[in-house]
Amino acid sequence: MHQPINEESYVRIDVHAHIGISSELQVAGSARDVVEIMDRNDIDQSIVSPIPGYEDPEGVADSRRQNDNIAAALAEFPDRLPRGLGVVEPRHGKAALDEVDRVMRDLGLSGLMFHNDFNGLSIDSPAMFAIFERLAQYEGAIAQVHTAVHSVLEAPYQLGTLAAAFPSVTIINAHPFMDTTHTRASIDLGERFPNMLFDTCVSHQHLWGLEKAVESLGEDRIMFGSDNPYFTYSADIDIVNYMNVSDEVKEKIFWKNAARVFGLKN
Repeated sequence: MHQPINEESYVRIDVHAHIGISSELQVAGSARDVVEIMDRNDIDQSIVSPIPGYEDPEGVADSRRQNDNIAAALAEFPDRLPRGLGVVEPRHGKAALDEVDRVMRDLGLSGLMFHNDFNGLSIDSPAMFAIFERLAQYEGAIAQVHTAVHSVLEAPYQLGTLAAAFPSVTIINAHPFMDTTHTRASIDLGERFPNMLFDTCVSHQHLWGLEKAVESLGEDRIMFGSDNPYFTYSADIDIVNYMNVSDEVKEKIFWKNAARVFGLKN
C-alpha cells in the first residue's frame, strides 16, 4: 500500500494558480480568494497568473490590466504569492510584443502563461513564435503553456516545436497528464526537450501516470500544481501524497523543484 508522506515535514508550493474572472468558464478568484483556498488546502505558496478566458474587448489594454492585477496580488500577499506570470495574447499580433517587455522588465514577473484554447491561435503559430522570441531575450524566462491531446490549438507536439526553437526558455507543460494518452505524449516531449518541466495539475490517476513520469524524466522536473481556484479541495494533493515513490521525491514535487525553478528560499 502506498504510504502518505508525513504532512508535518514539508511545505507545498503550487505552480498552477489563477487570478481573475473567466466569463468563458464562469470561474472567478481574487487574490484573497486564492489565498483562502490555499489555507483550506495547506498550500504555503502559489505562483499565480491571469485566469484563462478573461474578456478582452479592448485588446492589449485588457491584458495590461490582467498583468497589473497579478503584480498587485504579489504586492498584497508577498509571503503567499511570491512569484507571478503575466499574459499576452497571440491574436493581438505585434501589438502584444511591447507587453512582453512590460511584464518582464517593469512588473518584474517571472514569465508568461498561455492557454491557447482560449486565445484562438495554436501553440506553434507564427504569433507565438514572435512572442517567444521576445521572451527569450530575458534571462531565466519561464513560459507556462497548457496542453491537451483533444485540442487542435494546444496539442502536445506543438509545444515541442517551441521547446526546440527556444532552449533558453524554461517551459512548464501545464496539466500534462490528464489522461493516459496525454501522459505518454508529455513524457515523450520531456525525454526530447530538457528545458520542459511539468506540473501535476488535473493528473489522471489510472496506470500510475506520475510514477511513470518520474521514472522516465527524473524527480527534478515535476512540480505540484492545483489549478486554484477551480476547486474547493485539491485532489492533486492526494495524488502526489499517495505516489509510490520515496518521501524525498514527494518533497521535490511538492516544493523543492518549484523553489529551485522560481528562485524561492524555503
